[in-house]
Amino acid sequence: ATGLLNSLCFFPLLSYGATAPLAEIPEENLTAALAAGWEERPAGRVRLRGMDADAEDNLFKEFMIAVALLERRQEMDRNLHIPAGADEAEKEDSSDLEVAFPILVGRPHPEGHPRYPGMSDFFAVQAGAGRYPETPSPPSAKSASEFLRRRAVFGEQDVEATLQRSVAATVKGLTSLQGCKLWEVPSSLMEADLSKSQKELVGRGY
Repeated sequence: ATGLLNSLCFFPLLSYGATAPLAEIPEENLTAALAAGWEERPAGRVRLRGMDADAEDNLFKEFMIAVALLERRQEMDRNLHIPAGADEAEKEDSSDLEVAFPILVGRPHPEGHPRYPGMSDFFAVQAGAGRYPETPSPPSAKSASEFLRRRAVFGEQDVEATLQRSVAATVKGLTSLQGCKLWEVPSSLMEADLSKSQKELVGRGY
C-alpha cells in the first residue's frame, strides 16, 4: 500500500480472482451456485460477508486505500487545500496518487468453447454468483483506515468515511472508472508472437 502514496497512477488488475472473493454468496444460493460451476472460495480466498467475522483481506485493503486517496485528491483539487493541521513533513508523506486506470480481465474460456482461447466479459463474472456486501468489512476497513491516518495524513472525518465505506461502494469506486476491457482487445496475434505470460494474460494460457 505504501506504493500507492508514491504513485501518480494506479493500474489495478481486476479479475474474477480479485473481486469474486469480495462478494458473498447467500447460504440459500450456495448449492445452486456450486452446481453452476462457481466457487465457494475463489482463488483460495474466503469470501467477505461485510461482518466482524470477515478475514482481513490484503487486496481489498489496497482497493480501499486507493479509493480513499483518489476521493481525497478530487476533493483537494476542488478545494485547493491541504488537510488542516498538516505540517511540512506530513505534506511530504501524503499521497501523490491522482488517477486510476483499471485493467479488467474476464475468465479464460475452456478448450472447446466457441470463443476459446478468449475470455469472458469481466462484468459477467466479477462477483462469481455472489453480491458485494452493502456494509463495511470491519477487519479490512480498520486496517486501511489506520494506514491512511498514519501515512496519508487523513483527518478523523476522512478516516471515519473509510471505516463506513461498504464493500460494494469500494468495488464500484474502481469498476466505474474508465479502464481497459482486455476481452475486447483483438486476439488475432499469432501465438508465436506472444510470450508465455502474454498468452496467459489474453486467455491463451495452458
